[in-house]
Amino acid sequence: MLLALLCTGCGAASEWRPVGEQGQALYLVDHGRHVGLVLPAVGLQRHLPALKKAFPAAGLIELGWGDRAFYQHEQAGAGLALRALLWPTDAVLHLVPLSQSPAVAFAGLSVLELSVPPAGMERLLGEVAASFARNEAGNLRGVGAGRYGGGRFYASVESYHLLHTCNTWVARRLVAAGLPLRPALAFTAGALMRQAACCAKEEYAQPIPHITD
Repeated sequence: MLLALLCTGCGAASEWRPVGEQGQALYLVDHGRHVGLVLPAVGLQRHLPALKKAFPAAGLIELGWGDRAFYQHEQAGAGLALRALLWPTDAVLHLVPLSQSPAVAFAGLSVLELSVPPAGMERLLGEVAASFARNEAGNLRGVGAGRYGGGRFYASVESYHLLHTCNTWVARRLVAAGLPLRPALAFTAGALMRQAACCAKEEYAQPIPHITD
């Protein structure tokens, strides 16, 4: 099974359909272990108004999701990684404000641009917003300063485990936007980027049947 995950290529690309509706841009950033999802700040802030105050100057916001102990540990090692995979653990979202294009902000890393229909972007933003945990007053639960770039960590309502990792989380958000990815085959950053690269080769804007994994 692991070999299949690592060798995932463009198997889902044939399900795309050409479309004419104007698309909206999002970006994927390959950090090696995980893929960051970069979205328009205005869209996230519309769904999550608290982010206007947290990141007032952001044009884009990068999101990552993962096991809380591993993600927030400065020297996370194999022990924490194994613990996170073997049973469900608390998860966090990592948000980083960007004032430059992802290609400039993450110079030296692989950055992929994708275009999704407006309705797909709204579904994606809705799923991202639903992942944030809130306190009794309904406010987002901040859980510390981010790892770089003035970012911040927020608690998530979802749990991290072997079948729901940082990269499958991003893949599921992309599926919500209409991209024909297979989240179960996006276990690694490389596998996710390869699937997404196949999607980037074509243009889409008409609704695509929602795919569940």
